[in-house]
Amino acid sequence: MSLAEHRISSTLAAATQPLRGVAELALASRYPETRPSPEPALPAPPPLPGDAERALSLPAPRALESVQRSLASVIAARRSGRLSTGALDATTLGTLLAAAAARPAGLADPTLDPLLFPVVFDVDGVPPGAHRYDRGEHRLAPIGPAPRARMAETAILQHEHATGAAVLFLVVPIGRWLVAFGDRGYRGAAFAAGWLTDRLYLVAETLGLTYTATGGFAPAVVDEVLGLDGRDHTAFFAFAVGGHRHPTSREVPRGGQPR
Repeated sequence: MSLAEHRISSTLAAATQPLRGVAELALASRYPETRPSPEPALPAPPPLPGDAERALSLPAPRALESVQRSLASVIAARRSGRLSTGALDATTLGTLLAAAAARPAGLADPTLDPLLFPVVFDVDGVPPGAHRYDRGEHRLAPIGPAPRARMAETAILQHEHATGAAVLFLVVPIGRWLVAFGDRGYRGAAFAAGWLTDRLYLVAETLGLTYTATGGFAPAVVDEVLGLDGRDHTAFFAFAVGGHRHPTSREVPRGGQPR
């Protein structure tokens, strides 16, 4: 089979397989010499940063089913944009973070899941600083200070992304991915992080927030702020969230109520 034929067949297979099959295609290596063993010996996951004794319990997530918007309209409207200033409430932040409670299809090992580490700037009821989200207990374990000015100057390269209420850093256990899947581990980690990013887009759009995904940050600096070693875990991507979106004239239907 030629390279062109291989690419065509791979694309067709990915298009016709369910999500689990797509994940398996992304992780399977074509090259035997770089394919990992079927049952690699993974070390025990290292402890995660954050003070569990001072963890802050978040309010229960908002029931998104009550929002009068169809899934089709949410999917059509989701897009990155300019962040609005203004504080969020703890329930809204908790609803966003709860998007991480679900797991990507095809990942049998939960220790490979991406994690959310929010850096909070302006959320009512949540102290500013870096936190680790504990999805099992739905709470935030504080890590340390992360002032907005410092993050904008040293960590967040797209400075406008530090003007919102919080930046949710997607952290992946990159070391475990590489041990488990060899040269395709990085691709698998990206697949899992992208899956979670898409969920954040849908939830943020449903809540009427301003938001944008971003890779514009200095990973080594962010890892230091989040208490990560950059080897077992590293900040892989980020999702910046601002205040609620103010509808434009095109989004306000007759009667004056935003859709």
